[in-house]
Amino acid sequence: MLMRLLYLVIFMVVIDLINHFGLKAMLKRIKDSYFYKYNIIAYWSVAFLMAIVLLISLLITGYPQLDYEKYRFYFYLFAFWLVFYLPRFVFSFFVVLQTIYYLLKNIRSRKGSYTVRRNIKRSYVVQKAGLTVGFLTFLIVIYGILIGKSDFKVTQIEIELAELPAAFDGFRIAQFSDAHLGSFSDTKIAEKGFQILQNQKPDMIVFTGDMVNNIADEIEPYFVALSKLEAPYGKFSILGNHDMSDYVKWKNFDLKREYLLKLIRYQERCGFQVLENENILIRKGDAEIALIGVNNWGLPPFKPYGDLHKAMSGVENSAVKILLSHDPSHWKEQVLAKTDIDLTLSGHTHGAQMGIILPFFKWSPVQYIYTYWHGLYHINNQHLYVNPGFGYIGFPGRIGMRPEITIFTLKKKYE
Repeated sequence: MLMRLLYLVIFMVVIDLINHFGLKAMLKRIKDSYFYKYNIIAYWSVAFLMAIVLLISLLITGYPQLDYEKYRFYFYLFAFWLVFYLPRFVFSFFVVLQTIYYLLKNIRSRKGSYTVRRNIKRSYVVQKAGLTVGFLTFLIVIYGILIGKSDFKVTQIEIELAELPAAFDGFRIAQFSDAHLGSFSDTKIAEKGFQILQNQKPDMIVFTGDMVNNIADEIEPYFVALSKLEAPYGKFSILGNHDMSDYVKWKNFDLKREYLLKLIRYQERCGFQVLENENILIRKGDAEIALIGVNNWGLPPFKPYGDLHKAMSGVENSAVKILLSHDPSHWKEQVLAKTDIDLTLSGHTHGAQMGIILPFFKWSPVQYIYTYWHGLYHINNQHLYVNPGFGYIGFPGRIGMRPEITIFTLKKKYE
């Protein structure tokens, strides 16, 4: 932990030094004024105060272990740091660009000439643009923290399936994913999302993993809200990578297993049937479709707890198969073209909680890690939907990547 703190301090000092020289260059014409003096003093005072607050807070808090409120506190420390240092980082980028520009311009103006020239008048327009962009970044981060994380949206998706029994034509499935309930400091935010979900009146509700950050206790404030979620054909959930409690330093395996079983009991208490590498047949009259659920399956560094072969046992002849698998990597590695699963519902990526989603364009930094990271994908007759998540982790906010409840309407495809 001390080494991480050291790296953080070094990063902060480097950014502040770059910005210091950038500000000095911009303000050198008024360097004898009080505005110049107090501007520089104010900059370093804020930087010093932030470093002290962060270091003291981190050292006092220590490793959260099973205290999910401490874990949440780290998220807000990160937000505090990000509010001030992301804009500074942005400005430092523009300072470096401006410096390189004038350096190249100076070299070019002197090359092949021995004439003494007057100093080139510098406008520092790039750095001024950097100040504007930095300020906008500050506002965007604040928006993501105060508003973005609770700006729930409902996405309606129609899925056409050729083998869908006629009885299930129009069947509506509500998906939410990555609740990370321990991250919410105000329970009303999550409860607002649950109410929006319930207002959709789906036939079935599925949750695709990461109900908590680390431990089952995070569910306790939401027993009532989760229990109020109702659907005539049931509520089903699977375990994500955070549900598996791999991010806690457990004293022994038995204690880890105890908390995992507690998490499952808590979800069952709220009316969810947890599918652990198993399946269930959803019946409507004489017709049926298979719902398959696996424990988290991921590529390294995530552990492959899921057993798809076991989960599909007994439903090989079902006309329609729907898979709940937390990590969308699973679809590419074990589902696509290797099984006859019609629809896979995933989450996990959060859309990085930051991105741009437009009807004709979408982007997020997470797309450089995951091939399938947001929305609907289909290859031949197999479909994958990646939900961007209900909650948040790490950064306590969302920027351009709204928390989502997805409603799927199954439609029979007629040739």
